[in-house]
Amino acid sequence: MELFDREFQEWIDQHGADDTATLRLRYANAHQSVKEAILQIECRAKADNKFARVNPLGGAVAPAAVKFAPRWFPTALSVEQATSASVACFHAAVVAPVASLLDMTMGLGVDAAAIASLSAASVTAIDRDARLCQFAKTNYQHINNLDIVNADSVDWLRTTSRSFDAIFIDPARRDNLGRRVFNIHDCTPDVAEIISLMFDHAPDVYVKLSPMLDISATIADLKHVAKVYIVEERGDVRELFVYLNRDTVSVVDDVEIEVVSAIGSFTFSRRQEAEAHECYAEPTPGAYLYEPSPAIMKAAPFRLLCSKFDLAALHPNTHLYLSGKAIDGFPGKRYHIVEVIPYSSKHIKRFAKTYPAASVSVRNFPCTAAVLRNKLKVNESDNLKVVGATLKGGAQVMIVAQPTFSWPRLYR
Repeated sequence: MELFDREFQEWIDQHGADDTATLRLRYANAHQSVKEAILQIECRAKADNKFARVNPLGGAVAPAAVKFAPRWFPTALSVEQATSASVACFHAAVVAPVASLLDMTMGLGVDAAAIASLSAASVTAIDRDARLCQFAKTNYQHINNLDIVNADSVDWLRTTSRSFDAIFIDPARRDNLGRRVFNIHDCTPDVAEIISLMFDHAPDVYVKLSPMLDISATIADLKHVAKVYIVEERGDVRELFVYLNRDTVSVVDDVEIEVVSAIGSFTFSRRQEAEAHECYAEPTPGAYLYEPSPAIMKAAPFRLLCSKFDLAALHPNTHLYLSGKAIDGFPGKRYHIVEVIPYSSKHIKRFAKTYPAASVSVRNFPCTAAVLRNKLKVNESDNLKVVGATLKGGAQVMIVAQPTFSWPRLYR
């Protein structure tokens, strides 16, 4: 059998449920095509629903069908590093409408294929890895407006006379030894070094960066930032997606920052945050407790949350909020407070008698969630939550609360 042919597919279908470690031992001396087939089984297991299902981000509408999901995978690492279908659809929505786009770091090709298949844009996708290009050409042969080029994209851009409406780039975040890197200047290519080159060929550039980067420092580093998206998926901050415009000169405090997740989006600027006022209150039974989403925690519009949603904070560094009545639209989770218990030995010892099962978390607290759980001796449960938190006056409490599930899809 040969790569991608019918016999190759049938072998994968026949052994798709088998353990890949066992298969590798059994077929250790088999033809290379068998080893390729085993790799495909392993990659498909890793992929799961990453490419087949779209959970819309930022209030966007999911496509009727995912026509850009890859079927074949060149390496296991390519699955891990590839953009999910949900995030790729978000990227496509942000860059639209464009007539032409250059993807300088194609990888598995999910972003380029999503943009090409969800719009009428002519997309040129470049990667210097010949194997990645081979697989992409097979995966996306049905997308006529996607052109795949095997080249070093920086060299290619230096020699071409072509212009594009936009450039998309996701610099590699691993060094020559395979170690993870996060700093813009440590990634390949260094976007900060080639900004002028990219602007010679397109007025708009979209850069996918590590969520570990400091937002203000990133804006200062890239100089032409028009907007920063903080993308959250399945409870994790996946990336900073940065929009650069050739005619924009960044002012850090004025750059629009948009937090995007499956339940909506929240947009603000550092200047708005600096001008907002934070008020404080102590939690009481019957009140509502609000916990910002991970992407909001990354964005840090903490005072603005108080003024926009008429909430009170527990403490400047606790980042939990209160209201007397339920407030819709908060970018995160909402709980109904059952009891507020002082953090003391007496109350810790008898806590499990009243609340034998709960999820445990801490905010601005003298111990970790794991340590607090061990002290309380409670079983894990999503039906009740206990939060160890410090109040404005310095008191440390355990807030027992029940989750509510009325969060809207869109918030601004």
